[in-house]
Amino acid sequence: MKYSDPQADLRTQFPNAFRKSIVISLLAILLLSLTCVEVMVKPIDMPEYQTTIKVEDIPITKRKVEQKKQPQRRAAPIMAEEEEVPDTVTIEETDLAPVDSYVPPEIEAPEIVEFYALEKPPQVASKVDPEYPDFARRSETEGAVMVEIIIDTDGSVESARVIQARPKGFFEEAAIKAAKQWKFTPAEQRGKPVKVRYQIPIEFKLN
Repeated sequence: MKYSDPQADLRTQFPNAFRKSIVISLLAILLLSLTCVEVMVKPIDMPEYQTTIKVEDIPITKRKVEQKKQPQRRAAPIMAEEEEVPDTVTIEETDLAPVDSYVPPEIEAPEIVEFYALEKPPQVASKVDPEYPDFARRSETEGAVMVEIIIDTDGSVESARVIQARPKGFFEEAAIKAAKQWKFTPAEQRGKPVKVRYQIPIEFKLN
């Protein structure tokens, strides 16, 4: 069914009228809520808590430990038996003579005299040939060692040391060992045997 006036057709005008009515209703509700409802915000009073910390300097004290004094025990006096002591005391005479403190006599070490200052120099009584070192023999090395010895008052060799060696490091030990076995006639100074410093050469030659 068609109408000459389109606005007279309610079916076509219904959606527009429905939308308008919804918007009007919403606006009315919003105005009503703003006029009738009052929102009140009241702050809540809360008690304030504040803690104050006070720092105090406490002096450090040391506890004194008192030591208990132990009671001293007193020794009971001991009564000695009474003895009769003579007024005079005599010392009996003895046959022992007083002895002074003993002082051992000082023994002087014999002086070592140089060879050139002797009245009677030592003479070689017997000598020992040195052993040829194996490593020197294998290398066919020859040499000589000058040994200084101290001859005792009985003619024996007291000590020995190397003064010079050629070549070094080959024959020193063998020369010292041989020199200590040599024997001499004692050297004399003013008719008495004395120690003397003496030098002897020891040669090492291949046969």
